[in-house]
Amino acid sequence: MELRYDEDFVEAAAFLCTSGRRKGVSTLQIARFHRERERLYSILDPDDRNTAFFRLHLEWFREWGLEEVLTGLVKEFPLLTRMLSVLVVRKTRGKNDDGAELYVNEARQRSAIVALPPDFFERDVTLRNYLRHEFTHLSDMLRPDFGYLPTLDLPGLNSAQQRLARERYRLIWDITIDGRLSAAGHVPMATCEQHRAAFFRGYSFWPEARRTDTFDALWQNGSPAHAQFLALIADPRGLRESHGPAPGASCPLCGFPTFAWVSDGAVTTEIARTIAAQFPDWTTEQSLCTRCLETYETLAGVVVH
Repeated sequence: MELRYDEDFVEAAAFLCTSGRRKGVSTLQIARFHRERERLYSILDPDDRNTAFFRLHLEWFREWGLEEVLTGLVKEFPLLTRMLSVLVVRKTRGKNDDGAELYVNEARQRSAIVALPPDFFERDVTLRNYLRHEFTHLSDMLRPDFGYLPTLDLPGLNSAQQRLARERYRLIWDITIDGRLSAAGHVPMATCEQHRAAFFRGYSFWPEARRTDTFDALWQNGSPAHAQFLALIADPRGLRESHGPAPGASCPLCGFPTFAWVSDGAVTTEIARTIAAQFPDWTTEQSLCTRCLETYETLAGVVVH
């Protein structure tokens, strides 16, 4: 497996070291780094100059031991070295941009990208905790028995429901990862109680006993699978098996909890046909909230008096 870095990543990591925020970097090294960097401005060709800057930053990235931290952690995950052709580390570009992604080309070669905040190089313990979490994500994606798919197949859900499903999927996956890391004696990104609280909020519509049993099973699951996660996010409220609305339950169309369900007979044939065009699995027995009814009355061209 080849380890690669984006130019802005190694530059940001190098300047973090020169700022004095990383322990063990001497003032003599910082002075030498700046002298060597200053000389590069004499290179006239812009492309040659940029290449020289990257090489210099990479040399110091290695001299300050930053690459050693990365390679040491990669060795803890044999699936990465065995199944990836390339692992790219890049700088995060904004909020919620961190994480790992897997890519497969036409020749079935696998590569991965890990987005990493350079600030994590201030303390190796923070960096190791983060990378163990993300490398476990990648290892799961590479495990044949996990059954990873790059997209979630959730037919019949609108955009709001799709977003909630993706959030729940990430939550459940993170729970199993930190549970495994904790069992192995490592520091997880979030504690068991923090994950439990998040899970209980995400599944507040379940009875407490069910939430407790499901969370405990996830936290203790040493070999989770994509299909298990899918079963927990596809229809968590059991709406597909529901034969009627319940107070406070989610509207099967917009996904938001409601106590304002439409009355029997309010859904005309035209409205039902319009809804079915977007939600083929929906039935009139499931009903819908009054706000959605107003929306589909408008889409169906129904005149409301």
